[in-house]
Amino acid sequence: MNALYTRLVNLIISRLVVVLTLLSIGAFLSKSPWGNSNINTEPLIIFASAVGALSIAYYSLLRANRKYLLQGYLQLLADAGMVTWLTYRMRDSDFPLVPLYLVIIFVAAMVLPRTGTIIIGVACTSCYIGLLTLFKVGLLVGGYPIVQQDPRYLQNNPLLYVVAMLALTVLGGQLAERLRRSDAELESIARNLADLRAFNQRIIESIKSGLVTTNLEGIVTSFNRAAEDITGFRSVAVREKPFGDIFSSPNNAFSFDPLPIDGSGERFRRFEQDCQASDGRIIRLGFTVSQLTAESGAVTGYVFSFQDLTEILKLEQEIRRQDRLAALGKMAAGIAHEIRNPLAAMRGSIQLLHSEMELSEDDAALMRIVLRESDRLNGIINDFLAYARPSPLRLSPIDIVSLVEETMILLRNSPEVKSNHRISIIAEQEQVSLNADWNQIKQVIWNLARNALQAMPDGGNLDVHVTSLPDHSVEIRLLDTGTGLSESQLEQVFEPFSSEREGGTGLGMAIVYQIVQDHSGTIRISNRGGGEAGRGAEIVLTFPQRDVPDLVGMDAETPSPRRRATHRTPSGIAVPAEFHTAKNAR
Repeated sequence: MNALYTRLVNLIISRLVVVLTLLSIGAFLSKSPWGNSNINTEPLIIFASAVGALSIAYYSLLRANRKYLLQGYLQLLADAGMVTWLTYRMRDSDFPLVPLYLVIIFVAAMVLPRTGTIIIGVACTSCYIGLLTLFKVGLLVGGYPIVQQDPRYLQNNPLLYVVAMLALTVLGGQLAERLRRSDAELESIARNLADLRAFNQRIIESIKSGLVTTNLEGIVTSFNRAAEDITGFRSVAVREKPFGDIFSSPNNAFSFDPLPIDGSGERFRRFEQDCQASDGRIIRLGFTVSQLTAESGAVTGYVFSFQDLTEILKLEQEIRRQDRLAALGKMAAGIAHEIRNPLAAMRGSIQLLHSEMELSEDDAALMRIVLRESDRLNGIINDFLAYARPSPLRLSPIDIVSLVEETMILLRNSPEVKSNHRISIIAEQEQVSLNADWNQIKQVIWNLARNALQAMPDGGNLDVHVTSLPDHSVEIRLLDTGTGLSESQLEQVFEPFSSEREGGTGLGMAIVYQIVQDHSGTIRISNRGGGEAGRGAEIVLTFPQRDVPDLVGMDAETPSPRRRATHRTPSGIAVPAEFHTAKNAR
């Protein structure tokens, strides 16, 4: 706001206060036994009423235009004229009014520039001298002889007042000049300070790292825009809250005891922390904390700078997987020639001996063990080669719903399926089209479903949801009620040779991950029930929808309720009832 505007408003208010004070003092002196009753209060009342009316007019005029300097001259000149009138009306009283001229000159020095102060000072001095002159020449009532007879006229010693007004005019002019320079300097400093504050704020809001400041007790005092984007919390919602309430997870709480940085001379410290975002996601944040100090050097709080490391950690895991894949690829050819061919020869020889020799029951059992283990070893080699040297994609339009149904039907002969297993297929549409490799997607569903069944040794439910998302991508969600995964399993679930299951190679999930990546899809595995193991697992596959031509050969009249009716096969698997009818008709 303009400084002159503020001073004029203060002048209007101060004028009312001064007038009311004069009126009160005059009334008190005229009625008090200790005062002089030779005081006429009528001019004071008229003067107070006029000042009140003018104050309203001044304020209205001040709000209506921006010519503040001109209005300053107008107000002070009007004040000089009104004081002159009041001095004349109160000429024969003991109430001192001439000092009001000095007040006007002093106010002019506070409001107007140096030239304006001199103008107002000369105007006040001229009014007072003119008043004296008119009395001296007899143009005013009382005349000069009365002034000589009664020294109270015009408040005694007029010459002293004239000298005081002229001296105050000179000093006030210098004061006005200094005030003007001070105002200009303060305005410049304030503008520079505002620009600097805005610049600093833009820097804080523009950096991509989250920035949070706290006091010594850990109460959040600031929260920049990047911190909002990373955590999902709004700045207005987290201020004045404990830092640990915002940057913590259910399994990892942050505490200010001990302090983030102690008094050992450490300038800053780095650490990583799992935190829960506003939407419930667990994110990994990397923090750098340093002390926040005042100009005196005293520590007043802490500054936390942090970044989201979740995607970086995923990239690091992906790089490790790719490195292992590259190393395994170099070994694949040698393993195929050095193990697979001798294994085939050994198996063929064992089969020939088995057919030509008469073996005892024990020898025949041993022979069957050798054949079974050779088949298992051959399967391991096939899995290894499928991971290390994946076959090229053969993309074609496929119906994901039919693919899932067919895969579940094939599972009925799997040894993992028991009578107390129940599998349901839930599809919102009759057909969900995707341009993909039928065999490879089928292998993905097969591996994931087998793992889910193996995680339910005592039986349970496996639900497979197939959904077409609004962004035209396809989502396949597998939910089981098994044992879930431990924290170490979740971290290494896609790592080759990381299986904790007896007899497992750890290549199944690695192959699944590779196929999903080849299809530009994503896979996410987590525990159900708030992330705790023991409540089952949830696997979400998402494949981007490509331009898919119309599917050929699909039965368009197959009904498609939102949740398909299911029944049990002899092995215990629950499959859509209409699926058998469609298959038998082919």
